[in-house]
Amino acid sequence: MRRILIGLGVTAAVALSAGAWFAHEHWQRSLPLLPLAFPHEPHASVNCITCHHDYQDQSPSVSGNRTCILCHKQSPALAARIEADFHQLCQSCHLQRLQSFHASGPVRSCQACHRDTAGKSYP
Repeated sequence: MRRILIGLGVTAAVALSAGAWFAHEHWQRSLPLLPLAFPHEPHASVNCITCHHDYQDQSPSVSGNRTCILCHKQSPALAARIEADFHQLCQSCHLQRLQSFHASGPVRSCQACHRDTAGKSYP
């Protein structure tokens, strides 16, 4: 009888943990995207599909992100502005993730945060 109770207790603990993990993941993905302002004017010469690839083929791709990063790192002034924006908009969230023992950087994939509620990636 004791083994049965222990088995039921372990099963209940696993089920509750899985449910909590699922609820947390669902809650995280329901949050709005980061409050980033994107100026389209300086990017007018770039084909929209370079970044908005999801409208063309419905599959996430890192090529658009690599394109953005390569351009943005070429300008020291722009790189400094992006760093300042990170400290203002992003750092608090990264620190919260670190304090709750989640991966918090360095950022290797923009899609890690830029997702809609269905999990679809956006650049």
